[in-house]
Amino acid sequence: MNIKLRFVFFVLFLSINGFAQNNYYSILGGKPFDEEKYKSIKENVAKHGKVEEVNLKTVIKKDSAIHYVKIGTVSLTPDAIDPYEDLKKLIGTKFKIEKFVDDNSKNFKNNYLNGKPTLINFWFTRCPPCIEELPTLNSLKEKYGNTVNFISITFENQKAVETFLKKYEYRFKHIPNSKKQIDELNISSYPSNLILDKNGIVKIAESEIVEQNVKGIEKILDILL
Repeated sequence: MNIKLRFVFFVLFLSINGFAQNNYYSILGGKPFDEEKYKSIKENVAKHGKVEEVNLKTVIKKDSAIHYVKIGTVSLTPDAIDPYEDLKKLIGTKFKIEKFVDDNSKNFKNNYLNGKPTLINFWFTRCPPCIEELPTLNSLKEKYGNTVNFISITFENQKAVETFLKKYEYRFKHIPNSKKQIDELNISSYPSNLILDKNGIVKIAESEIVEQNVKGIEKILDILL
C-alpha cells in the first residue's frame, strides 16, 4: 500500500472514531447514565413486569447524545390486560389537531400546537374520575401557564360543557362536539391524557392525572419545554 493510500485510511479512521457518539440516558431528567448502566437499570425493571420505555427527547452534542426517557412497567388489570393499550399506540405519531374544530367552527391549522408541549385531556361531564382529576389539571395549568398548551376534548356539546363550567372550575381550552374524532383515535376509557412535544408528537399516554402521579407529569413537561 503506497503512502498516499495509507494516509487516506488513517484520516478515515480518525474521522469515524473522532466523531463517534457516546450515548447517555436520563430518567425523567435525573443524572445521566452511560449505556452499560442504563442497560442494567432496564434489566432490573424487567424483573417486575413488562418494560415500558418512552424516549421523550434527545439532545445531541459534539461527541455525545443524551436521551431523556421515561421507563417503568406496564400496569395491567387482574386479567393481565393493559386497558390503555390502544391509547399507547398513538405514541410516536403526530396528533392531528387539524381534524378538530375551534370556537368559530373552523378546523385548527395543522401547526396550531407547534412550539409548545401540549397536554390533552379526554373527558366528559358525568365522569367521576374526570371530575376527580380537575384540581390536579388546574394546578398544572397554574404552574405552566402559557408555556404549555392545555386542551380538553369531549364528545359532548358546547351547552353541556358550559353548564358544567358553571359548577366546576376547569381552566383548559375546551373542544366539544368531537365524537367522530375521538372514535377515530379509538379512545374509549375516561379520563385519558396525552402529552405532546413541541412538534405535536405524542410522547405520553396516561389515564387519570391525580396528586399521586403529578410530580412525574411535571418532570415530563419540564423535559419537553
